[in-house]
Amino acid sequence: MVSESKRRIEVAAAGLLARHGYHGFGLKKLSDAAGLPYGSIYHHFPGGKEEIAVSAITETGVLVGRMIRDAPADVFATAAGLFDFMAAKLTVSEWTDGCPVGTPALDGGSDVDAVRTACVIAFDAMAGGFADLFTEMGLPEQESRELATTVVAAYEGATILARVRRSDEPLLTVSAAMTRLIRSSLAESAAAESNSP
Repeated sequence: MVSESKRRIEVAAAGLLARHGYHGFGLKKLSDAAGLPYGSIYHHFPGGKEEIAVSAITETGVLVGRMIRDAPADVFATAAGLFDFMAAKLTVSEWTDGCPVGTPALDGGSDVDAVRTACVIAFDAMAGGFADLFTEMGLPEQESRELATTVVAAYEGATILARVRRSDEPLLTVSAAMTRLIRSSLAESAAAESNSP
């Protein structure tokens, strides 16, 4: 069972990572954001900044992957909801708060191996959530994984474009494109299945 203080640290770290990346956040900022004494940070995370980042990134990916997999709505609403969530988050934060996985992947993922590995795990968890949904809807396993990777890559790319352009248009455009791609992939798979002997 994760303690409330430890969870607060992870949530605050995810917010700072989304805004500043790995190299841009420090433990003083984290202590302030979590509303906890500086010493409490090291009590829960004796490995310091790197351990905190790895935990926050991994937990974010696992949580989002689980939310995707367990979403009560259909896959189209689930995918659109992910893009809509980021569009709203960026707009409210005046284009500063990106993805807590994608931002540190660009800033720190290449030169801090543990952070890079955490980003891989998080992205895989997100894609895995979609892949499970696609497989349940009848897509072959390999196609499901490929389509899921495409959706997550498109989401991260659209997030970067929206943040740089200070506009939600890239997210809305790519969201609509992903809906068409998912619908087309499912239709092609169903047609192939019905034509098989």
